Amino acid sequence: MDKFNLNKIMDVVYQRILSNFMRHYQAVNCRIVLDDYGVGEKLRRYLRSLENAGADVKVIHQADEHYLEARVASLIAKREREKIIEAIGRDKEFKIEGCNIGSGNAGDKETINWLMKWKETGKPWPWFVKQSYRTVREIDGKPEKVEKIEPPLREDILSEDFIKEFEAGRFSITTLSIVCPSCGERSKAALVTLDEEQTTGRCINCKKPIRDLNFTLRYYCGALLPDSNIIIGGFLGKDLERSKFFEGFTILLHPIVKRESDTPGGKRELERLARFAAIGRIRLEEIPGAGKIEGLNGLERDERIKESASTFNAILITGDKAMKAFAQAKGLFCLHA
Repeated sequence: MDKFNLNKIMDVVYQRILSNFMRHYQAVNCRIVLDDYGVGEKLRRYLRSLENAGADVKVIHQADEHYLEARVASLIAKREREKIIEAIGRDKEFKIEGCNIGSGNAGDKETINWLMKWKETGKPWPWFVKQSYRTVREIDGKPEKVEKIEPPLREDILSEDFIKEFEAGRFSITTLSIVCPSCGERSKAALVTLDEEQTTGRCINCKKPIRDLNFTLRYYCGALLPDSNIIIGGFLGKDLERSKFFEGFTILLHPIVKRESDTPGGKRELERLARFAAIGRIRLEEIPGAGKIEGLNGLERDERIKESASTFNAILITGDKAMKAFAQAKGLFCLHA
């Protein structure tokens, strides 16, 4: 929010949500209400295609004043934000003696007081403080307006067939491939390395970094399904405490993975992920209805996880080379850690 113009990001995310909805429910005879924030032409074209297929599409300003579903969505979003603010307020890392974070709104005296007190500590602004907002810039002594730039949604690293299918409103994890800008290799996988300072997405072939890979995958796909070796090893939590490569993703917990992570390391990681979810750094969701999991052999176990990745259009992240190979054979996109 501080750096990028959000409209293009919203276009991509709304189209992904709608594509997933249509894929699962095939509900063409429905009403789609969108508050017009400056909807881009690609999303408008997709909405027109849904309209031609029978959907009732409404794109208007202040939609929540005219349509109940938009009003309900607004209330849900407000409640989610309040839950995050409450969790941040309870976090010891952000407590200042005799001062409460308040509602987080710019007109809240408690929030203004907390911002002033935090500034006095000399510490950098926490991740949740929007530094481009006028209130914060005035505290920083920077009254000039921030010029925001286009977000680095790098379509050049996504395969042409994926972009073509996405723009046609057919989003599926099985069409996702990336193209390395260094060696030109097209692949259904990427390498993710974690050192003491940062997490880096790399080409699975030449091992060179792929700039903005996480940002692009986050908005075009958005969901990660970790294998149990990722959870037990604490890979995601370590990243979120450092370089935040996986910030903003929805982390899907499979019942099999959750059961296999019933170890000291796994429990610590799940607790850490729950904390990050509570303060809004990630979304954490459990996959429902995965069927009976007792007595599964290794092959059946892997098959269940791959089926869920396909069903929920999620990127599978694993440290197991065999699992990566089996998933790619199913057409799934993987991150290998």
